[in-house]
Amino acid sequence: MLALFSSPGLLSSVRSAKVLDWLPRGARISRSLQFTLKAFIFLVLILNVRALPGGWHWRLFWPVTKVRLQYMIARTQSSWALIGASGKKKKEGMEMRMEKWLESITPVGAHPFEFETRYRSWVTLDESDFNMHMSNSSYPKVLDCARMKAAMELFPQFLRVGGIIPLAATHFHFIKELPVFAKYELRLTIGAWDEKWFYVVGRFVTKNKSRRGKTSGKSSTRATTEGGTPAMTTLFHAPIVENSETISNTPLPASQLGMNGISSITAANQARKFDAAVASRLASDLNGIEEGYTLHTVSVSRCCFKLGRITVPPAVLMATNGVSVHPWELSNSEAANPSVQRYSPSNPPPTWTSESQALFSKSKGGSPRKLRDFYKGQWREIQAAGNVNTDPWWERAVGVGGIIEERRKERLDVCRKLVGGLDGVREIC
Repeated sequence: MLALFSSPGLLSSVRSAKVLDWLPRGARISRSLQFTLKAFIFLVLILNVRALPGGWHWRLFWPVTKVRLQYMIARTQSSWALIGASGKKKKEGMEMRMEKWLESITPVGAHPFEFETRYRSWVTLDESDFNMHMSNSSYPKVLDCARMKAAMELFPQFLRVGGIIPLAATHFHFIKELPVFAKYELRLTIGAWDEKWFYVVGRFVTKNKSRRGKTSGKSSTRATTEGGTPAMTTLFHAPIVENSETISNTPLPASQLGMNGISSITAANQARKFDAAVASRLASDLNGIEEGYTLHTVSVSRCCFKLGRITVPPAVLMATNGVSVHPWELSNSEAANPSVQRYSPSNPPPTWTSESQALFSKSKGGSPRKLRDFYKGQWREIQAAGNVNTDPWWERAVGVGGIIEERRKERLDVCRKLVGGLDGVREIC
């Protein structure tokens, strides 16, 4: 920090600044005090640089900018490699090279329940509250940036034809505070999906500090102080608890119902229990945190996929971007065999080579327009014309009819509980 303030560029800018021109001419301020005040102003600007106009937009669209820069570099390199080719041959060669580049950024062979995006950041001063902890209003801003990064990594084929991903709901469960200037990692995974909705689970984690050369053991999942008293972060949010009580769906007698048909006290208790039970499942069952890390916050985002006014099913999106379950998890497949190789870019899923590439790869008769038409409704025609006893190829790719289908339904039930709880709050008001 001292080296920063002693740099010639900063000293020159401080001398040329007109920050103290509002003072009367007769007022005498020493040069050292002037320098201190100006340096303090610059320090405040540096510490709050993310709060400056355009700071959030830059972080949000950086994954898009990064891919565009990579595209320009790949295209420039291809142009130099084909500099001696004729016009038609150069055009065909350019198209082939750019198709290979696009496939290189597509998650071919990624497993829907093993895919993970990690977004690293740190708690800045402008993101903190008066307790010098990360404010609960700052979590959605960071989550926006992480979701954009995940979308660019997971659905490049969909985004290139003009697709958008609207956000329908977000739920946060605050477990432990993030102190100011702390470095953290936001890990996004696929929670579950159905015919319309796509659930993304996020976890804010930090790496434990080593003490006396040893790293602390299991990650912390409870926000309590000594004596079992709930910490400040659980004052307005139910803490994670083990063996949460099952929520009863038995209707209440009419005498106990309020104006909207729901007892406000019972509804509040049920909402609290739902929140604790579901957050506990999300924190423990869905890809738990490894040792040496502390879990601070769990989030669940519900979104859908739109191309114009058309809603595209998540299974269609994942299959056309190369996402697939393991070979032994497909329908009508045998049990796991160590000799069977997992899907990867070098060993792509059969649905990728036989179906997906035929939609967008020009070498196989595809085009961006053909892919766009498929997203806009051709998948419905294929589904209607197919055999009623056979699942469409995009559903087979994500494990429908296989051994992983039950796992997807269990995870979907966990995520839907949050949505059901939020929808039930509408009836309370």
